[in-house]
Amino acid sequence: MNRKRFLKTSVLAGIGSQLQLSSELIAFFNSTAIDVENLLGLSQSHLKSESILLEAETYEAFMSMKSAALKAGIDLKIASAYRSFERQKTIWEWKFNQLTETKSPAEAISEIITYSSIPGTSRHHWGTDIDLIDDSVQAPEGDLLLEHHYHGEAAFSNLKTWMDEHSRAFGFELVYTQDENRTGFKYEPWHYSYQPKAKSLLSLQSKHNFRKAWDNLEFEGKSHMTDSFMDAYFKSYGWGINPSLMPS
Repeated sequence: MNRKRFLKTSVLAGIGSQLQLSSELIAFFNSTAIDVENLLGLSQSHLKSESILLEAETYEAFMSMKSAALKAGIDLKIASAYRSFERQKTIWEWKFNQLTETKSPAEAISEIITYSSIPGTSRHHWGTDIDLIDDSVQAPEGDLLLEHHYHGEAAFSNLKTWMDEHSRAFGFELVYTQDENRTGFKYEPWHYSYQPKAKSLLSLQSKHNFRKAWDNLEFEGKSHMTDSFMDAYFKSYGWGINPSLMPS
């Protein structure tokens, strides 16, 4: 247990003894705080280990899917899985600072969120989401995660076909589909999410305590994000996903 977690637990235990709170209530406070830290990308306590940056159940499901894909000659490789708040912040601020050399902050933010999540809101913080490539084929030059690499006769087209047919059996769903009526981020044929865990985490992200915690984060451009902008962002981008990943 890290120092921050230890102090938090100690304080809550002290409150519990003074106010005669139940152990269940103390546990609720702890788990809620931990969940919010996980959602924000501030904690890795939900991950399998420091070397395997996936949520534990997601990791087990992925390894089963990887084994099955190998039998079909496809070597599923994770190009990106867990991403911390600090990493997302670095990506965001680099783009923001580049774009604001020629654009207004509002224009820069609008352009960035075409593909990149606002720090603290990324599904990659959760440890349930993966960007996949096929390690059994010659990788194309340059950026691997491009739409044209996954269709037609391209390098990762067999991977995409196999995932279309089999990923759901292992609990994985494409997040940003090609549905023209879907709002939010553009189509990403490489991005899959482990549904059994991701649905519950998305539900938690819509709660007041998550939004209150997010309000305390700091990064370039955040001062230009009003409450109404963030309300629209969560509705359009956070919920603009494959319907099978929506909370019940």
